[in-house]
Amino acid sequence: MSSVTPSDSTVAEIRRVVRRVTASPSESSLPTAIIDQCINKVYNSDFAYGIKIDQMRDVYTFYTQPYIDTYPLDVNNIQGVRAPLYVDGVQGNFFKDRTQFFNLYPRFPTRFTAATGDGTTTAFSFTLAGPFLRNSVTMGAVSTADAAITISDDGLGALYYRFPNARSIVPAQNTNPGVAGMHNANTGSPGIQNSILVGAVNYVTGAITIDTALANVIIGDDQALTVWVAQYQTGKPYSVLFWNNTLTIRPVPKLTHRIEIEVYLTPVQFMQSTESPILSQWSDYLGYLAARRILYMRNDTQGVAAIEPELMRLEGQVLERQAVESIGTPTSTLFNSTTQYPYFGLSGGYY
Repeated sequence: MSSVTPSDSTVAEIRRVVRRVTASPSESSLPTAIIDQCINKVYNSDFAYGIKIDQMRDVYTFYTQPYIDTYPLDVNNIQGVRAPLYVDGVQGNFFKDRTQFFNLYPRFPTRFTAATGDGTTTAFSFTLAGPFLRNSVTMGAVSTADAAITISDDGLGALYYRFPNARSIVPAQNTNPGVAGMHNANTGSPGIQNSILVGAVNYVTGAITIDTALANVIIGDDQALTVWVAQYQTGKPYSVLFWNNTLTIRPVPKLTHRIEIEVYLTPVQFMQSTESPILSQWSDYLGYLAARRILYMRNDTQGVAAIEPELMRLEGQVLERQAVESIGTPTSTLFNSTTQYPYFGLSGGYY
């Protein structure tokens, strides 16, 4: 009695599926390197972003740092973020709308007159009442040339002198333009703010040092250097905003806290021909997706149409597993869900 070859779900088998479906049996007709690129692209993008199934759900955990309120997220590996959110095991509030979040946690700035220019001094050192938010430091003054001096922070402790690109008229005013009203009053990336490093800021202690000579400007005689900062009181965080690939937490912590939130992961690309997808069932589906991509690249619309029914059947099998996972799970409504409020109350447990 002869043995039966076990079912294969490796990349090597996915390659064979692609070759059969695209009628490309040889290396000369379809290089393996191109097949592997298509397989990884559909596995990392087409499949992963088109179908959301439980096997790609995970819990993303990060730890807060004292006086740090923003935490970047690698969105190449994480496709999406959603509630529930837990802070040290206690359910918190999750936002994706900046308006709602900052209406609840407004960033009210406080104005300080930090120094007064004398027309010659360029180096200034002073301390404001901290802590204050990163990316909230804004300084303004008038130079000896009666021009605006604008200085702001980069969120990492550096202070930059900001100035826009010079305005210019194209074509020149002394020429006769071909079309009336077609002057460009700000060429060369209009609105771009150029930056020159002129100082540093400590967001916790409030210590600030600047030297405007680095930007070749001097604060005018008897001209005030005005500083705006958004001060805050530390507390135990219980709210998180996800926006622009960044997690922003409030209140800003003074201690280390564990924050957990649900995410959808992007499958890790294949590196070896012996690797298999997360579920063996996905093997044929990935092969047909990669084959369709190749047929599109060849502009073979008839070939694409021919494999579409089988591709839809395989996709249905993938989705059917997700449907089985949802059996017995009721849709969340106002009447069958519960809301757990943080035990530390609306004050956030200030410390």
